Amino acid sequence: MKYLPQTHNIPYQLAQRRQATPAPENPTTAWNSFKGNAHVIEALFYRQHGLCAYCEIELELMADKGIGRHIEHILPKSLNSELTFEYSNMLLSCFSSGGEITATANDPAPISCGHANSKKANNWDVSLFIKPTDNDCERYFSVELDGEIIPHPQLTSNETQHAHYTIELLNLNCLRLKRLREEIIIEGYNIINELQGSSVALENFLKLEMSEVNGKLREFINLRKQHFR
Repeated sequence: MKYLPQTHNIPYQLAQRRQATPAPENPTTAWNSFKGNAHVIEALFYRQHGLCAYCEIELELMADKGIGRHIEHILPKSLNSELTFEYSNMLLSCFSSGGEITATANDPAPISCGHANSKKANNWDVSLFIKPTDNDCERYFSVELDGEIIPHPQLTSNETQHAHYTIELLNLNCLRLKRLREEIIIEGYNIINELQGSSVALENFLKLEMSEVNGKLREFINLRKQHFR
């Protein structure tokens, strides 16, 4: 999970719409009629350094590439109409519609993050959910060598409950994501082993893993920080 600090750089079109309609009677209809989505997407894309705020895979600014992305209301607008046009309640999540990947026998639930079934159902427990806008959200999670996300070992029992709940709600351990994370871990440690004879090359590799390039971070940045820093 990638932490999203608060910002006052709110897209103008969104700020204007929020001022005009602070709490729409029909949030879904009001949101669907909003014409400034492209501006919000671009602002969120760079705010998130090109990563899905939930799983940290790399996103594309153009919706027709990969599995796409969508504007996610962290707390559902259907239950919180006053947050329909609230920028602090928005992030970019992977998947455009949730129908980009078909379930198979080997991967029966490949959809994660904002379009995961449990999250999309809008009947989850807000009090247990760890949000990317929580300033300590990143410390709740750790990544095993096989790519599995687990609650960080140093959490309290109550914090562990929150971490487990969030992982399950967002389906962050679907086989698709576990494979992607495991591949990066294996590749990273193989490179580190190959570079053991050159401290300069190793230092450059590790620096590159953490570097921001053109406003974008490497995908699974917190995995890289945990294993390669």
